[in-house]
Amino acid sequence: MKTQSLAWNFYRKLLLYVALIVGFAGFTIALPWPYKLLPQMLLGAMFAHGVELEHELIHQKHFSGFWRRLVGTALGLPMLVEFTRYRITHSHHHRALGTPEDEESFVYDFDQLAAPMGFLTHLSMVGHYQAVLKRLGMALRGDFATLQADMGKAGCNLPTQRLIEIQQGYLIFAGAIVLAVGISVGFQTKLILQLWAIPLLFASPIHALVELPEHWGCQSDTTDITVNTRTILPSRFMDWFTNGNCWHVEHHSKPAMAMEQLPHLHHSLASGIKYLSYGYSEFYQEFLSALFSQRQSA
Repeated sequence: MKTQSLAWNFYRKLLLYVALIVGFAGFTIALPWPYKLLPQMLLGAMFAHGVELEHELIHQKHFSGFWRRLVGTALGLPMLVEFTRYRITHSHHHRALGTPEDEESFVYDFDQLAAPMGFLTHLSMVGHYQAVLKRLGMALRGDFATLQADMGKAGCNLPTQRLIEIQQGYLIFAGAIVLAVGISVGFQTKLILQLWAIPLLFASPIHALVELPEHWGCQSDTTDITVNTRTILPSRFMDWFTNGNCWHVEHHSKPAMAMEQLPHLHHSLASGIKYLSYGYSEFYQEFLSALFSQRQSA
């Protein structure tokens, strides 16, 4: 598939994303309580889908440098996922997977999943938002050293320009938050609450549930991607919603491959994949069963 075709595929996905955001936002504004909860949930789902599109931009250069960062920042804004930092930490994750140096892009504590409160905390992504608040402070202070140290091994030998880009990304987030609060207070409106804060309550668990299967329960002490990563055979809807990230063994096998091509790569890897789930429902049945068994034996 030619680079130009891949770019147009992404533009179409981006256009659909924007249309759905606008549509669900419109229904949220128009519908009375409690009927607006459904479009708010769908709007939150689009926030999570936007992070999956942002993930594609990490690996695919559909735009030139400035525009790539601008679009990536816009896609990550609803869930406060800064594009440059995400790109650097996620690229490190790909390089270090299966080694002691591996670090996830998001703040997850898999050890706490067995406890009900730990699982709820995981779904809330509260660790991510706590970390974002700290990074906003670092960006506002211009504390590049702490911003870099906060990235762990991924931040080693990071060029100053990348740190400037990360600071700019978080300053944009800070500006968006201040603007949202200002509009809410100045105009005495709940519009920002309805269109951002409440949908975010749905976006966080949706994103966490999409990301969790990728490496959970796999062998983390080996660099063999056929045993340290999971692939989920998706429905057409979930293939679209996760933007192909469900083909995760395939993605780690060839990170630069277009997301649309991963199902074709699956045929050559399928026989060697140890952790293969037939749909998200099968995975979560296995996951919940494992958590229940773990709690029973504790």
